[in-house]
Amino acid sequence: MSVQPLVSIIIPTFNRAHLLSETLDSVLAQTYSHWECIVVDDGSTDGTEALLKAYMAKDSRFQYHKRPDSHLPGGNGARNYGFEISKGDYIQWFDDDDVMLPEFLKQKLTAFKDTINFVVCSGTIVSVDMEILGSLQMDNSLSLYKGFVLWRNQITTNCVLFKRSFLIGKTLFNPEILRGQESEFFGRLFFDVYNDEFVVISEKLFLYRQHDTTKSSKNKVYNPVYKTSEITIAIENLKRSILLNDLELIHYFYRLLIHFLFRALEHRDEENVKIVVKAISNSVKPLNWWVVFQLQLVTNVLLFSKRSFYRIEMYFKTYTL
Repeated sequence: MSVQPLVSIIIPTFNRAHLLSETLDSVLAQTYSHWECIVVDDGSTDGTEALLKAYMAKDSRFQYHKRPDSHLPGGNGARNYGFEISKGDYIQWFDDDDVMLPEFLKQKLTAFKDTINFVVCSGTIVSVDMEILGSLQMDNSLSLYKGFVLWRNQITTNCVLFKRSFLIGKTLFNPEILRGQESEFFGRLFFDVYNDEFVVISEKLFLYRQHDTTKSSKNKVYNPVYKTSEITIAIENLKRSILLNDLELIHYFYRLLIHFLFRALEHRDEENVKIVVKAISNSVKPLNWWVVFQLQLVTNVLLFSKRSFYRIEMYFKTYTL
């Protein structure tokens, strides 16, 4: 009988002890049993440590680690540390408030072939109280990268099981990104893969919790530090879109950056204004120098203006590059 490969399940966590036990129970219920579950605590002050000690006492496959100071605070630092100490042939990052269905690991592993480096599944979207709200969608008419950055391939961390060998030597999660952490990682990763390196299966294999404090809710408050992360991701995707010569993507990310620029102007966020103008100037000038010239001309004036920017914003958004 061949030896079953080890799967490393890596769960970053922060003050989620009230939900984490449900996640850990779903790991225990997996029909595929050869796994290690590495929980990396990002500084919890609730009962997380006591909870993990109880799970480790009843099953040695569970591990509890505190994120070391050598890794920056946040989920990305915890995810990267978990990978460093993992031993699995396969890597599954998972969120601390979501739930694996019993066949979660088994069905993914079954889909692997020699050339496949990662398998993507779908999930069911649920409320905090586990009421079904819908499901994650995949648009098979688009490339994995294009569908993801347009959010028509709704891929979260939970969706993807990786071969460890595929991840070795790659830059993993960027700990300096404070908003859109998965977006930055998967956008960068999916841009460089070929179609024969991955497979998408249609099964909904996990429950994906939505909270009132999700990104869409948090984004109602303007936070310059978070906006810098979102702007950085949009800039990199604009550069990739230009390399692909994909006009739909080029216009999408150009308009997104114009949106970020005018929100920064409204909030007198001079640093992010400079970042966006520089990025658009560097990337868009070869495509349309006139729009760049006008943008540079008006931005300094708008920083000190108290008038509404709506018409000016729409003017720039309607440009064809």
